[in-house]
Amino acid sequence: MKKKKQYNNFSIAHTISDKTNQKKWRKQREQRGFDDTEIWNLHYTMYQFMIPRLERFRDIAMSFPSSETSESYNEKLNFIINSFKARYELYEKYGISIKEEKEICDNADRAAYLLGVLWFDLWS
Repeated sequence: MKKKKQYNNFSIAHTISDKTNQKKWRKQREQRGFDDTEIWNLHYTMYQFMIPRLERFRDIAMSFPSSETSESYNEKLNFIINSFKARYELYEKYGISIKEEKEICDNADRAAYLLGVLWFDLWS
């Protein structure tokens, strides 16, 4: 089988000391371009992929949907980006209140819904 080129690596395999699985994960990356560690917490991997691309899209997009103004579209994109960042960073936060954690999660849920609404308008 031809080796697939891996353009991005969101694997956490390099952080795990497990020689048997390291070989398996390496083979998976060679065969399909990613390994199983990327899907253990798939939304976390998706945040790593989407946040920088959404930021770049926001910065260079020259158009917006006809149902939006430039300002309203950018406001929505900023909400999505900021909410996803906060949810992504939640894994590293300790000692926050349950109320703050719930707000971060609720915003990320709303951002995911909003991204779905805008999905087919993400072109520049």
